[in-house]
Amino acid sequence: MAHSDRFEELAALQALGLPSPQEAAELSRHLAEGCSICEELIADYRSAAATLSVEAPPRTPSPELRGKILASLPGTPSLAFRREPSRPVPRAISRRESERGAGWWVAAAAAILAAVLIWDDARIRRQREDLRSRAGQLSAELSSARAEAARRDLRVRVLESDDVKVLYLGGKDPQPSARAKVFWSEKAKTGMILAGNLAALPPDKQYELWVFSEGKPVAAGVFDADPSGRALFESTHLPGLVAAQNFAVTIEPRGGVPQPTGPIVLVGTQS
Repeated sequence: MAHSDRFEELAALQALGLPSPQEAAELSRHLAEGCSICEELIADYRSAAATLSVEAPPRTPSPELRGKILASLPGTPSLAFRREPSRPVPRAISRRESERGAGWWVAAAAAILAAVLIWDDARIRRQREDLRSRAGQLSAELSSARAEAARRDLRVRVLESDDVKVLYLGGKDPQPSARAKVFWSEKAKTGMILAGNLAALPPDKQYELWVFSEGKPVAAGVFDADPSGRALFESTHLPGLVAAQNFAVTIEPRGGVPQPTGPIVLVGTQS
């Protein structure tokens, strides 16, 4: 049986010693399947109950009350109890009896408080699990929103520039299937690269974009590919660049290098 709120409620009852035989058997079967969540809950609930509980002082019922109870049972002879003549002798309640009565009410209040706190703890645990689940969903939605914002940014800042050029990059060994497009604006001296089919790299490596100007490579920034092999990256602003003649992507140490040292995986020319 999979863990559910039902078993958290049964765990609280078990800690208070209140489950019915059927509920106790149901919880026992669930625990036998190795539910560590319920085992932890029972331990926490028992600890809370032990901390808050107050042992009530023993109370002995009066002979009169005992006789009434026996007389009410089926098949009990009516002569089993004989009421003695009442003696209206007033007697002051002793301080000790008063303290006993007060102790009983304190114990009852503590037991009720323990039960309330245990049930409230179960509710808080469920809310915490719900929040964790919602946090995961919100994180995925945030990642999707960021990707969409990046695409909008690409269209606004590059694609809508009046001098934008589209350059196609093809794959080379060791990644012949890699492909990319570079959207470059000479006025802005920056561009965006949209790449696909890129291989995963070791943690100490990154892809580095190079802009060739006057026959020399100029470092334009490093980027990583996502698990699907895609990358969307905005190049470094290069105000001193004369004109972009070509582009390439190499594999370099993480953080980048001033001059290319690794293998070329993408290269292209203006179209």
